Amino acid sequence: MSFQFRFATILQLRRRERDEAGAAVGKANAAIGRIDEQCTAIQDERQSLRERASEHRVGSVSVDALLTRGRYEIQLEAEIQSLRETRAELVKELERRRAALVASEVEVKRFERLEENERAARRALELHREQAEADDATARRYTIERRRKS
Repeated sequence: MSFQFRFATILQLRRRERDEAGAAVGKANAAIGRIDEQCTAIQDERQSLRERASEHRVGSVSVDALLTRGRYEIQLEAEIQSLRETRAELVKELERRRAALVASEVEVKRFERLEENERAARRALELHREQAEADDATARRYTIERRRKS
């Protein structure tokens, strides 16, 4: 008689939930990574803009070009600020997802321990039955041998 864990379906469900929670954590990490890349790209753009502006300061200065550059710099700063806010929200979401992953992992481990305990109890019961059968067989053989000798 083979062992059938009575909560096997629930264990499979919990494992699937754990895997989905892990994937959600991965997606949140990836989103944070993309935000960081965008911030870096914008900061590089700002640095490049500053370097170009310092190169063009020699000679006549165009007020319109300075205003345009200033507006663009303000726009880039606003984008960076927006990305930082988005990143902060993503970090909160990441922590929530990590907590869900930890809770899922705890549930899976609990059911796996229960399965191990049931498996061990089942094995102990089988060993006890096997021993009882072996004892009965030995007793029968002994009885048969005693009858033959008498």
